[in-house]
Amino acid sequence: MATTLFYPVYLVLAFILSLLYIPKEDYKKYFIYGLLIGGLGDVIAVSLFSNLFHIIWFKNAGIFAVLGHNILSPPSWTFTVMIFLRFLPHRRPFLYFYVVTFAFSSLGYGYFVQNIGLFDFKTWFYPVFSFLTFLGWWSFAAWLYIKTSLSRNTLV
Repeated sequence: MATTLFYPVYLVLAFILSLLYIPKEDYKKYFIYGLLIGGLGDVIAVSLFSNLFHIIWFKNAGIFAVLGHNILSPPSWTFTVMIFLRFLPHRRPFLYFYVVTFAFSSLGYGYFVQNIGLFDFKTWFYPVFSFLTFLGWWSFAAWLYIKTSLSRNTLV
């Protein structure tokens, strides 16, 4: 029962945090970035690593299992990316630390969902290759947001 409720609880919590921390006038902008980088990024990453290469896979998804994906994973990534971008530091040294910290946190999250029985992976993929994947993903999210956002100036 606890494993079945993990993704819905995470999704609701991330959604509530996004409502609390992202200003109403900026919510649409962050939602678009979250949807493209987080939601679509998750579908692409899971399709590649799970459906194509069979390196990772979801388990025990129950009613949330769709084509080898957990249907609640993309919206969870959407709101997580929104929160990530909302607190993106403006100073370059802090930005690097922030991105690396999120990559390590994502790695820990992967181990957590594995430990509760919702996710698994080939042993050679974690931690090194998955960390590099997460580092690339978060770096791309920060880079794209910085390059395309009208509200941000250049980094200091």
